[in-house]
Amino acid sequence: MSSTTLKIVTVVLVLLALILAVVSYRVFHSYAEEAQKATEDAKKQATPQTLAVVALKPLPAYQPIDRDSVGLVPVSVVPPQYFTSLDDVVKHVPLVDIDAGAPVTARYFKEGNVLAKVIPPGFQAISIEVTDIVAVGNFVRPGDIVDVLLYLRSGVASTPGSVAVDQAQSRVLLKDVRVLAYEERIIDRPEGIKDDKSGEPQHRQRTAVLAIPDADTTKVMLGISLGEIRLALHSQNPDVAKTEPTGENGLPLSAKAIAARDASKVPDKAVTAGELSRVRPSPKARNANPSIEVIRGSKAENVGTNL
Repeated sequence: MSSTTLKIVTVVLVLLALILAVVSYRVFHSYAEEAQKATEDAKKQATPQTLAVVALKPLPAYQPIDRDSVGLVPVSVVPPQYFTSLDDVVKHVPLVDIDAGAPVTARYFKEGNVLAKVIPPGFQAISIEVTDIVAVGNFVRPGDIVDVLLYLRSGVASTPGSVAVDQAQSRVLLKDVRVLAYEERIIDRPEGIKDDKSGEPQHRQRTAVLAIPDADTTKVMLGISLGEIRLALHSQNPDVAKTEPTGENGLPLSAKAIAARDASKVPDKAVTAGELSRVRPSPKARNANPSIEVIRGSKAENVGTNL
């Protein structure tokens, strides 16, 4: 074979090699693009996973959750208000039973009652219906100190189911009572927020929630049912001191005189209808000049004395 023939064969082989290289590159590149596209499509079709606290076994209601009963598990459907930390649910008490495998969410737990948190120890919260007159012209606010006054009308019942007494009475039912909430507010609303008055008028009853000592709750309920209730607002000025008790002559009363005055008052510790409606009878008028009977024989006469 001549040299010319070898050169021609060599050129042909080189061209074939180049053609095969180009074809191989195109085939490989096309295959790589299809594989990448398939991977991206698979990722798009895959459901996203989210770590959430899930019950590993049934959780009974009203029993604290222990750490072994819950775990962080990937979930495909993101539940509302889910927890991402075990510490958020451990030792908490669910209101309902939670099935095993169910995500533990905030709806299983009760939210803290804001009003219950502000009730002092040894007290209970009692609501009374109020009007502008009862609530000191609607100036009563949460946190105020008030006296609860009871008024019993004479001869006629104040309200349906109330009691009528021979003499009208007005007394302090409870002193130094704190207002926990007024209407729907536990604290005053921020400035600039106005009530929506564009809709229909609301006919909800207005109430004031008072902190009543445990021993006086029945007393307040009985007083509300028997007569009319008023609230007397205390001053918030810390510089206002309590006035010293004085007599009719304006002089300060001694401790013995104060005790005698308090003893003469109608007690306010009434817990029954009869006690709430009782009136201490006024003392009989004393004769200015008492007399004695003198018997002389068969004759008797009254002789005045100067005592």
